[in-house]
Amino acid sequence: MINLAKLADLARDTSAGGRKSLVSMLTDLFVNSGDDRDEQISLLFGDIVLKVLGQLEEETRIILSKRVCKEKDAPRELMVKLAQDEFPVAGPVLENSPALTSEDLVEIACSASMEHLGAIAGRETVDKAVTTVLVDRGDTAVLSKVAENQGAEFADASFLKLVEKARSSEAIQAALINRTDLPDAAAHALLPFLTEELKERVSALGADSTLVQLLAERAATEVAARAHKLEEAREQSNALIRDVVSKKTKIDDAVTLFARSDRTAELGMLLAKVSNLPPSAVSQLLFSASDKPLIILCKANGVTAEAYKDILTMRARRLRIGGLELNAAIQRYAALSEDGARRSLETLKQSGANFGLKTEEEKTEAEAVRSKKNIPFASSR
Repeated sequence: MINLAKLADLARDTSAGGRKSLVSMLTDLFVNSGDDRDEQISLLFGDIVLKVLGQLEEETRIILSKRVCKEKDAPRELMVKLAQDEFPVAGPVLENSPALTSEDLVEIACSASMEHLGAIAGRETVDKAVTTVLVDRGDTAVLSKVAENQGAEFADASFLKLVEKARSSEAIQAALINRTDLPDAAAHALLPFLTEELKERVSALGADSTLVQLLAERAATEVAARAHKLEEAREQSNALIRDVVSKKTKIDDAVTLFARSDRTAELGMLLAKVSNLPPSAVSQLLFSASDKPLIILCKANGVTAEAYKDILTMRARRLRIGGLELNAAIQRYAALSEDGARRSLETLKQSGANFGLKTEEEKTEAEAVRSKKNIPFASSR
């Protein structure tokens, strides 16, 4: 039963303590009546508290807010007033009150502080009209919170705007990768600027994630693109080597290109083709300890000193050759004439020598011969 006499006495007491006691009694009456409360109690509670709300101290308003914030039958007008109050008062109502409508939340969100927006972002459900305002006005903390909220719904345009704002925020990116409702357009826009760590987290999400599927498609596309580029590079290299052999292109141009880009396989193939030597043997010359065979090969085919320096620089990176050794190698190259190099090359080719280097087949055959020699003869009986 409502103690009207007690309420009347408290209503006449205009002190801060009196107002606090009045609101406390009304709140007890409202909350304790539970789901069976009648409309009279709700109206009485709402009317009286609204009239004295401006006279209550903040501490009292905070207590009131926390006690009624989850009541579904709480007077809407009172809840709106509390939601528009300072954040310590407004926070519990904004985050929890089922009495607030989408329209109420939109109106509040349009002008409220970031703290207020953060409370709205944490509601159990947030519809598209509200998230649109949150995405438009929110800071990183608000956007991260609403993006993490699986009960929040977004219009496609809001998702795209959220992704755009995520460019400079890994926190928003991290929240977005877990959304199962991320549209294809937003996922495509998000993927390029995800960090490697976030991409790894995406990979662990499961096959039903749009981002996982896009990541797999992108990886396949990148692999295909790399393979295509390698094939194109191989074809271009082969065409360049053919042009050098047919004298359409200077050998220096090809040597410089291959040596400076550290394309040792192509350089070995080039020198082998112009010399009519086995590619496997020539490739070994590029990084052999002695540079004498390489000097003969390059000088005999008209490689200039400038282009040969590019080969030496490539050798130096691999063999850790110092400056003094490089100068000595340059002097050795300058000391050998082209005619002398050609005669040496022809002599070696006629003798069937591979500059002292063996092919893999020759190495295998030699190893087999050595093994046989080590087998003891069977004793006669």
